[in-house]
Amino acid sequence: MEDDKTVIMPKGDLQKEFDSDRTVLSPFGLYVSLADAQGKTTKEFFFTHGFTAGRSQDNDIVIQNGEVSRRHLEVKQENGEWWIFDRNSANGIYVQDRLVEQKAKLNFPASVLLGNSGISLKIQATTECGQSAEEVYVTASPIDVPDKNTHRNLSQEAIKARLLDEGEAEDSGDYTRMVRQLIHEDRTIRGKKYNKVIRALGVLFLLSVALVTYQQLALSKARALAIDMFYDMKTLEVSLSKAELMIDESAEVLDKTLKAVVKQKLNAEQEQIKAEQDKIAAERIRVAQERQKLNSMKAKYQQYVKEATSFRIRFLSDASYEEELIIKVARELGESELELPDGFVAEVRRYIKSWQESSRMQQAMGRFEANNYAAEVISALEKEGLPLYFIYLPLQESNYDTQAIGPATPYGVAKGAWQFLASTAQQYGLSSGPLADVREYDAQDTRFDFTQATRAATKYLKYIYSTEAQASGLLVIASYNYGHNRVREMIKKMPDNPRDKNFWKFIQRYEIPKETYDYVFYIFSAAVIGEDPKHFGFKFSPPLLLLATEPT
Repeated sequence: MEDDKTVIMPKGDLQKEFDSDRTVLSPFGLYVSLADAQGKTTKEFFFTHGFTAGRSQDNDIVIQNGEVSRRHLEVKQENGEWWIFDRNSANGIYVQDRLVEQKAKLNFPASVLLGNSGISLKIQATTECGQSAEEVYVTASPIDVPDKNTHRNLSQEAIKARLLDEGEAEDSGDYTRMVRQLIHEDRTIRGKKYNKVIRALGVLFLLSVALVTYQQLALSKARALAIDMFYDMKTLEVSLSKAELMIDESAEVLDKTLKAVVKQKLNAEQEQIKAEQDKIAAERIRVAQERQKLNSMKAKYQQYVKEATSFRIRFLSDASYEEELIIKVARELGESELELPDGFVAEVRRYIKSWQESSRMQQAMGRFEANNYAAEVISALEKEGLPLYFIYLPLQESNYDTQAIGPATPYGVAKGAWQFLASTAQQYGLSSGPLADVREYDAQDTRFDFTQATRAATKYLKYIYSTEAQASGLLVIASYNYGHNRVREMIKKMPDNPRDKNFWKFIQRYEIPKETYDYVFYIFSAAVIGEDPKHFGFKFSPPLLLLATEPT
């Protein structure tokens, strides 16, 4: 039409202002783009009631830059217009390269520079439909412009309701209907887009559920495989330990026999003994090869454990570090780390705290280091294929005091660093001397000889480890402390296989004597401390560190 004229529609609030020439929609909200010093947009925001910006976390836009003040600026609406306020910033704000003194009116689009930081905000006003405030030109007939007297007194809420109403008002002009149609079309388009997004999110959700379910099944399978492999290893370890005991006993008998035969010069007997020695040597080779297989199984087991715990959320902290040490000690002592009882970690921490509140461990480890006992005990334990954490048994027994003497009991008097009773000492090659059952030191009693007592103790531990305890290090410790209680009898009543005969099952099945309970947990917690004494506040070197520092 020749008499049509162009109507300019800035985006924004749906408040109409009519004059004889144009219809204006004032801004509804703000789109804000945050740009770095190179002008690259890093974040985008939308605000309907203004915003604040600065370095402090309570700002709407948080900017981590030393040139930006904690509360740098604020943008808000006053009397239908947008203003920017300088909140006493150190380096000021610039709008269109002009320094703002306290406040300035914003004309959109606006570029705001924050002091010397090079960081800027690009601000555009928007309509409710989300379009930018750039001018949109719409060709309209003069009759489309409503009479200014008709709508002069309408409130912003009334105009908004009028335009967004699904129905047609009787006095709606062509222009109003056109705007309403544009809004409804925009809603329809957005609705379709939202439906697509919702469907896509639904598919992603289902895929996520399927993936999580698959992962849970995989983790469950890995855990079951790890536990099965653990007990297969324990069964093999028990078998090998028993075989090694039999080899040692046979070798000892043959050695004694050979000495007697040589003394009597019986050549025929010597040949038979030589044949038996060859058999024993071959058996030792076989057991050594089986030990290598066992080590390979342990490496594979660790892979399964890693898979089974791969999605366990752990944060770097003292608590998580200590828990890892506790798990490591449990594993090395032959207990299933995937079946730790509830509360076990907390209980170990309680005994660690008890050590920390006493000077006993620091003094005992000082004696241990001064006498260089580590190399001797580690060598003896390695020879018997035992967990090296048994090095802490004499700590709890005697504080590594070679002249320690225990109380008189119906079973005798325990003596020496390993606190052997005379009857047990004699079974493992120690002589008790004439003062065996008297609470006095006796130089003839080899229980006071640390080297001999250590060899005897490791052989005794090997026997318990391969028979009664079924390769459970914690059951070995409990058995060693049997004293005059019924612990060993309780252990013997448990099923004779590693899966059902371990410390976890033991403490679930029995209410064990407090003396033995404390004994086990003091040694276990000492082993945890020994992994990193400094972390726990102690001043001694990790005893097992000797393995890593000695030349091979």
